[in-house]
Amino acid sequence: MGDSTSIAVVGVGAIGGTMAAALGDAGHQPLLCARTPFSHLSRSLNGETRAYAHLVCTDSGGLSPVDWVLLCTKAHQIEGAAHWLNRLIGPETRVAVMQNGVDHADRVSTYVPAERVVPCIIFLPSRLESPGIVEQGRAGTVQVPDSHAGRSLADLFADQSAVEVEPSADFVSTVWSKLVLNAVSGAICALAIKPLSAVAAPQVRELATGLMEEIMRVGQAEGARFPDDFVEKTIETFRGPTGGHWTSMAADRRDGRVMEWQARNAVVGEIGRRHDVPTPLNDALTALLAVTDAA
Repeated sequence: MGDSTSIAVVGVGAIGGTMAAALGDAGHQPLLCARTPFSHLSRSLNGETRAYAHLVCTDSGGLSPVDWVLLCTKAHQIEGAAHWLNRLIGPETRVAVMQNGVDHADRVSTYVPAERVVPCIIFLPSRLESPGIVEQGRAGTVQVPDSHAGRSLADLFADQSAVEVEPSADFVSTVWSKLVLNAVSGAICALAIKPLSAVAAPQVRELATGLMEEIMRVGQAEGARFPDDFVEKTIETFRGPTGGHWTSMAADRRDGRVMEWQARNAVVGEIGRRHDVPTPLNDALTALLAVTDAA
């Protein structure tokens, strides 16, 4: 496929930079749409650093539609990316929404119909050292629906090993499982300004368990399925080596940035109300996050 497919990566942070590097490994030359200029993209993985000659663009003027847009901003930053999306999305453009949450298609409905949206679940440890400089901890995985569009996205990432795109036959369960993890760990750790181990602390164990079960009930109303031991196994992971990891929401609060609570927590309450599933714990944490963000 190579360079015959035109691709734009909107939002070249840790995720966007890693995806752009993987596309380069696969033989593509994506356009990098960024707010902050940088000379080139560089990715470090497994002790090897590679530079990429992708074109970096900070001005959307003069751009034309592409075959694929990879939207890699945070969910609350879509409005700020509108000038890119309006230029890059045409009648045939497909959009891979590489963000947290479960309402991917709704977020971009102003720009593209749902049938051309590929929601993505990211399992990828990476961080942005400075503009254009990405440190990838290990090979990552992106899960997508097992649809024609999802499989087409997977094809873009063929012939490289840094990021594997996997079509999932039960994407609903997969995306809700990730949301349970993100909503619980993000909210508790952000409010406590602590790493992941805070979720497993005895003082908040009852809260964490109740919050997980609450969100799972909303997911089940949407058709998601969870293993019987899902809650216990999830909390156990926070006691292990990942306990020292900072969630992006906690890091954002610690560093004075806007948090992503709308896509992680507010959406749970909204969907719960559609199904008449009460979400009092999640709603309370959502209110606290909103007040904290406003401050």
